[in-house]
Amino acid sequence: MTRARERGDAPMRVLAVDHTAGVAPFRRKFEALAARPEIELTVLAPDRWVENYRPVRLTGPRERALEGYRLRTGAVVWPGYENRGFFVNGLLGAMRRARPEILHLWEEPFSFIALQALAARRLVAPRSRALFFTSDNLSRGFRYPYRPSALYGAIERWTYGQCAAAGAVTEQVRDVLRSKGYAGPIDVLPHGLDLEDYPEPTEARRHAARAAIGARGMVIGYAGRLLAMKGVDLLLRAAAMAFAAEPEVEAELVIVGEGPEEPRLRELAAASGLTRVRFLPPVAHDSMPGLLAAFDITVMPSRTTPGATEQFGRVALEAMAAGSAVVVSDSGGLPTVVDDAGRIVPEGNVPALSAALRDLLRSPEARTDVARRGRERVRARFTWDRIAAALVARYAALLDPGAPEMSR
Repeated sequence: MTRARERGDAPMRVLAVDHTAGVAPFRRKFEALAARPEIELTVLAPDRWVENYRPVRLTGPRERALEGYRLRTGAVVWPGYENRGFFVNGLLGAMRRARPEILHLWEEPFSFIALQALAARRLVAPRSRALFFTSDNLSRGFRYPYRPSALYGAIERWTYGQCAAAGAVTEQVRDVLRSKGYAGPIDVLPHGLDLEDYPEPTEARRHAARAAIGARGMVIGYAGRLLAMKGVDLLLRAAAMAFAAEPEVEAELVIVGEGPEEPRLRELAAASGLTRVRFLPPVAHDSMPGLLAAFDITVMPSRTTPGATEQFGRVALEAMAAGSAVVVSDSGGLPTVVDDAGRIVPEGNVPALSAALRDLLRSPEARTDVARRGRERVRARFTWDRIAAALVARYAALLDPGAPEMSR
């Protein structure tokens, strides 16, 4: 008798473990999943975490009801270190209360949280089926930049043997997972969003959003951490060239974020004679739709460095949803996210980046076309409702071998 027949019509009991679930916008995938009648969902999150240099705290009861699912919390050591952090309490309790048939680890397979959650599963829910999620597109051959590769490699190989399926954020990540020998089903599960959080762009909304950040003309924008791999120095140089070539266009460059590169970037802007640039502090995740609505053009000029490359490019996805024309480099997963719905330039190529900016600055038709295609692409591929439907199909396939599976 299959597990599905044993359950009858009862919903599938799912325990999701996610170190980012303390960030409210990152829980939207769980709201979409919990809205499915086939799912009874519990989510375990750290009671404190550090995300993009900012602390996140979940205060109050250890368990609470949220949008159709239960959120439980536990204390962690090393909050903010996504692969090194681990729970010191809350995990076993969540597993006992949830009695999961599916244990979904929104964690890297080499992380300490994956290790301890799978060990706890063997004690508390040995009949459950487990799966993990990965964004890692660097560790071919089990070599992890700036990490103890022997330890992480041992954990990852053990995780493979414990999990019945995996999710990869892009096709590139899926290929890396296959190259390391993972033989189970791999589903490409991109990050998503709800388009209802990003109203249909209009000129009135654009003007209001510009006014909110003190901009008068068009805005070329960057939002994210100020790190060397993000390539913001390339954007500064490309914008200087574009503004010099199009002096009649009223536009400015707005850099939103913080990080160790900020002093050097400010010096570079001054040395380049770039006067139409402003640096603004980072905004909260739930303020991103309003910020990106102010950007006529959103740029992610990332470059690959020895220890990092773009795994996905969430800001590019959000910018497309907000109706901004997107320009990205071909670093890491960015081309997979944008595809033909934006301009893709070779990473590190300042003249190519500047040419893309100039074309969009001087052509309202080009900006409108790119923005339209971006929003259409989000609707077709990146909504949480679509991703939740795919997850339900995978869970059902794990519990009932006769159920239809997602494509691999």
